[in-house]
Parts: sequence; C-alpha cells; structure tokens
Amino acid sequence: MRMTGSSLYYANSMTPPRAVLTILADDLTGACDTGALFAAKHPVPVTVWPRTPVPAAARAVDTETRTVDGPTAAQRAAAAVAAAPAERIFKKIDSTLRGHVGPEVDALFGATGATGVLLSPAFPARGRTVVERMLMIDGVPIMETAFRRDPELPRSDSGNVIDILRPVLDRPLAWIPLDQVRAGLNALSARLVRLRGTVAIADAETDADLTALVDAALAIEPSPLLVGSAGLARALAARLGLLIEHVPLPSVGRWLIVAGSRHPATRRQVETARAAGLRVLTTSDRDDVDRRTVAAQLAAEARRALDQERFDLVAVTGGDTAIRLFEALGAERFDLVGPPAPGLAFGWLRSPSHPDLAVLTKAGSFGAPDLFVSLRDEALA
Repeated sequence: MRMTGSSLYYANSMTPPRAVLTILADDLTGACDTGALFAAKHPVPVTVWPRTPVPAAARAVDTETRTVDGPTAAQRAAAAVAAAPAERIFKKIDSTLRGHVGPEVDALFGATGATGVLLSPAFPARGRTVVERMLMIDGVPIMETAFRRDPELPRSDSGNVIDILRPVLDRPLAWIPLDQVRAGLNALSARLVRLRGTVAIADAETDADLTALVDAALAIEPSPLLVGSAGLARALAARLGLLIEHVPLPSVGRWLIVAGSRHPATRRQVETARAAGLRVLTTSDRDDVDRRTVAAQLAAEARRALDQERFDLVAVTGGDTAIRLFEALGAERFDLVGPPAPGLAFGWLRSPSHPDLAVLTKAGSFGAPDLFVSLRDEALA
C-alpha cells in the first residue's frame, strides 16, 4: 500500500496521464474526502493553491477559499480551472453550504463554458439530505441544529437551499423535486436539457437519488457542471469507474490526533480518544478566539511533536487545522489512496521533513464518539 515517488502517476511511462477529472474544493479536508473516492486505480494527488497541480488522471485542488471574501473566491476558482484543466470539473462544496458557494459557482459557470449547473449538497451517508429544497441534518432543518451558530454558514432564516443561494448567486435558479429525480433516466435528462442556462438545485434523500442525478447529467452533451458534496462525488466516481469505498489503515499503534474543530462531534471523539490512551492535541473551547490563529498554533504544536517523537499516523480534523499543518510541514502535496470510512480520507503527506507521513483527514462535523478508537483498533486487529 505504501507508494512513493513518480511511480504514483507515471507507472512504466514518462508520459503524464490524461486529466480526466479535476476536483475543486474550498478547503483541504473537503479536497481530501472527495478526492479519496476516486483513487480506485491510482492515488489522487491533492495540491493547495497556488502550488502547481500534479499531472494525474484524477486530481484535486484546494483553492483555500472558504474564509476569503466572495470576489477573491470567485477569481481563484476560475484561475484554478485554467491551472488544472481536465475533461470534467467537479466543484466540491460543503454539505452544509458553508463557504462562498454562490460566487464560486457563478465564476465556474463562465470559466468552464458550462451550459448549466446541477447542484446538490446532499450526503446521505452522513445524514445530510435535501427534501422540498430544505437542507436537513439527520432529519432536522439545518437552522435548528448546531450549524446555525457556524460563522461560515450563509445567513438565512431557513434551511431552504434556494433561499440560501439566491442572494449570492447571479444566475437563474431552478428546482428539481424528488419526484422528478426519481422519474427515470430519460425524463430527468430531458429536464436537465430544459434547465440549461440555470443552476438547478436538486432534492436528494438517498444515494440512489444522487446516482440518478449523475446518470442523467452524463447522458446529455454537453453535460452540466456538477456541484456537490462527497455524496454526489461518490456517484460520479462510480460512473467513471474510479470509486473506492474502503481502504485499510496501516497496522500501526502510535497515533497523533490533531483536533482543530470545535464541533460537538469532534469534542466527543477527543474525549473518547484520550480516555483510550491516544495522544491528542486540541484547541480551546472559547468562541472569542480567532479560529485561524488557533489552528496555526495547533499545527505548530503538532510539528514540534512530530519532530521530537515518532508517530506512525496523524489524524487531523477540521479544514483550518489541516491546511495549517500542511503549511507547517512545508508539504508539497497529499497523495490519497482512499477512504477508511465515509467522509474520511487516508494518504501520504509529502514534505521535505516528513516525505512519507501517513495522514488521516476528517471534517469536524460528524462521526461517532469512538471514531478514532475504533479505527485504530480495526487497523491493529
């Protein structure tokens, strides 16, 4: 499973592979959890803007636009398309619509020459669904969950996806309800043709719904630009013959957990991991502390730990923390080999000081309390 050097991409040929797919994400954990799904045939390299994307059949670029302003996010998204051209672009968005979804989609509409956009943030494997335009978390409208306090969530009085995006997207919006999603390939494809020129927001309650959306999009030429979370990406990976749904973690015991997310799910995972004897570095619970400053401090602490002690695997939660650790280690790229569980990504971080560092990434907003402990125990079994 451990693979190094140029053999990752070129095998027996020095000719760079044809770029079939470029994934654009606005943070590092998003680039990783999505890119990992496409690693069935070859590792998927992740680079961080403005580093030069690595030649590969499927690759991911973290544009680092989650926390910049809208115009900067739009400009960078368009520039990333030019820097990493491919037959198909997949725009990865957060399943709770955090970040600058509107400005980036608007920019990509023009930069890719797309005739339309098909957007669904649903990620059923993690309880995120869209029904009657409402974004739900485990069956609860998002504005009634802990996410309502997240500063990166677009302000809205409801969880209606169209209401959330309309103020920040300078394109006509359309809605594809569940009955149309489930009407069959021909009917749904015809609907997408009629919706060209718009951003079509699609309901999706199950993985089968997302598969239907991808099938319909790929059945027409030109296909719409696909925009979604790891849920829609999984369906696309399956149709492209690149899907990998599970990879085993290395059978190693010395884990370092770097937990930057303040989400309650991460806090419970940290408590359980500490109780089980795992080494954990985490942040303050205070809300008045700048999250990026805290993430940088946490990454520096993790760098010191890695320089002074031997760890077999580093598990990182939260996009801010992941990118700060990437930078603290002077990393060049992250070579993904697959997901050990839905929403997670495993691969090898390439940096001068740690050329083959095993890293597991996870967004902070999901997972059972014993997630890290159970993953470690499974790897050692």
